[in-house]
Amino acid sequence: MTLPVKDDEDAAAQQQAALRSFYKVAAGSCAMVVETVADTCEIAGMTTNVNGRNRNIDGYGGSAITVTGQITMKVKFKASLSKTAP
Repeated sequence: MTLPVKDDEDAAAQQQAALRSFYKVAAGSCAMVVETVADTCEIAGMTTNVNGRNRNIDGYGGSAITVTGQITMKVKFKASLSKTAP
Protein backbone atom coordinates (compact mmCIF):
# COMPACT_ATOMS: atom_id res chain seq x y z
CA MET A 1 0.00 0.00 0.00
CA THR A 2 1.18 3.51 -0.73
CA LEU A 3 0.22 6.49 1.38
CA PRO A 4 1.01 10.17 0.79
CA VAL A 5 3.43 11.92 3.16
CA LYS A 6 2.66 15.32 4.62
CA ASP A 7 5.89 17.28 4.81
CA ASP A 8 4.73 19.29 7.83
CA GLU A 9 4.05 16.18 9.99
CA ASP A 10 6.43 13.86 11.84
CA ALA A 11 7.84 11.26 9.42
CA ALA A 12 8.16 8.54 12.09
CA ALA A 13 4.51 8.97 13.12
CA GLN A 14 3.41 8.71 9.49
CA GLN A 15 5.47 5.54 9.06
CA GLN A 16 3.84 4.03 12.15
CA ALA A 17 0.40 4.93 10.80
CA ALA A 18 1.23 3.22 7.50
CA LEU A 19 2.38 0.07 9.33
CA ARG A 20 -0.79 0.08 11.47
CA SER A 21 -2.86 0.16 8.28
CA PHE A 22 -0.97 -2.83 6.91
CA TYR A 23 -1.36 -4.77 10.17
CA LYS A 24 -5.12 -4.08 10.16
CA VAL A 25 -5.31 -5.54 6.65
CA ALA A 26 -3.31 -8.57 7.81
CA ALA A 27 -5.61 -9.15 10.80
CA GLY A 28 -8.68 -8.88 8.59
CA SER A 29 -7.21 -11.32 6.08
CA CYS A 30 -7.56 -14.27 8.45
CA ALA A 31 -11.16 -13.31 9.18
CA MET A 32 -11.88 -13.24 5.45
CA VAL A 33 -10.29 -16.68 4.97
CA VAL A 34 -12.52 -18.10 7.74
CA GLU A 35 -15.60 -16.48 6.19
CA THR A 36 -14.90 -18.08 2.83
CA VAL A 37 -12.79 -21.24 2.78
CA ALA A 38 -11.49 -22.22 6.21
CA ASP A 39 -12.59 -23.45 9.61
CA THR A 40 -9.60 -21.87 11.33
CA CYS A 41 -6.85 -19.42 10.48
CA GLU A 42 -3.95 -17.95 12.39
CA ILE A 43 -1.14 -15.71 11.28
CA ALA A 44 2.02 -17.80 11.51
CA GLY A 45 4.46 -15.18 10.26
CA MET A 46 4.71 -11.78 8.70
CA THR A 47 7.35 -9.64 7.06
CA THR A 48 7.06 -5.96 6.26
CA ASN A 49 9.15 -3.45 4.40
CA VAL A 50 8.69 0.32 4.48
CA ASN A 51 10.08 2.61 1.81
CA GLY A 52 9.86 6.37 1.57
CA ARG A 53 10.22 8.26 -1.66
CA ASN A 54 10.13 11.84 -2.76
CA ARG A 55 8.46 12.24 -6.10
CA ASN A 56 8.03 15.96 -5.82
CA ILE A 57 9.53 16.67 -9.22
CA ASP A 58 8.66 20.18 -10.43
CA GLY A 59 5.81 20.27 -7.90
CA TYR A 60 4.14 17.08 -9.14
CA GLY A 61 3.73 13.71 -7.44
CA GLY A 62 4.62 14.43 -3.83
CA SER A 63 6.27 12.22 -1.24
CA ALA A 64 4.92 8.80 -0.27
CA ILE A 65 5.46 5.88 2.07
CA THR A 66 5.05 2.40 0.60
CA VAL A 67 4.48 -0.60 2.85
CA THR A 68 4.89 -4.06 1.34
CA GLY A 69 4.61 -7.32 3.18
CA GLN A 70 3.96 -11.00 3.18
CA ILE A 71 1.55 -12.77 5.51
CA THR A 72 1.96 -16.48 6.22
CA MET A 73 -1.16 -18.15 7.57
CA LYS A 74 -1.82 -21.54 9.13
CA VAL A 75 -5.20 -22.54 7.71
CA LYS A 76 -7.49 -25.54 8.26
CA PHE A 77 -9.67 -25.64 5.17
CA LYS A 78 -13.35 -26.55 5.34
CA ALA A 79 -13.99 -30.23 4.70
CA SER A 80 -16.53 -29.40 2.00
CA LEU A 81 -13.74 -27.92 -0.15
CA SER A 82 -11.99 -31.26 -0.48
CA LYS A 83 -15.07 -33.06 -1.82
CA THR A 84 -15.19 -33.54 -5.57
CA ALA A 85 -18.20 -32.55 -7.63
CA PRO A 86 -20.34 -35.39 -9.07
